[in-house]
Amino acid sequence: GDAEFNRIMSVVDPNHSGLVTFQAFIDFMSRETTDTDTADQVIASFKVLAGDKNFITAEELRRELPPDQAEYCIARMAPYQGPDAVPGALDYKSFSTALYGESDL
Repeated sequence: GDAEFNRIMSVVDPNHSGLVTFQAFIDFMSRETTDTDTADQVIASFKVLAGDKNFITAEELRRELPPDQAEYCIARMAPYQGPDAVPGALDYKSFSTALYGESDL
């Protein structure tokens, strides 16, 4: 929830600038996944990149990730179907769970 999001933001944006650099994201992911990756950790990271939305856009992925990683995600993420969807919204939650064998991609 909000407490977890605020915890993550305090790590990746310690100056509260409202911006998360890719390097800060990678550093955070490295620390969070040292023991074991989980879909929940990846979902939390995408949520940060998506500005706390339930979906992410191709534009956000391209802005925040290296080109090869962004295109990998964009090619494999299903369209987001939630009530808050916007045109081009992508479902990072189903993508993340599929990465860890918790659902089909």
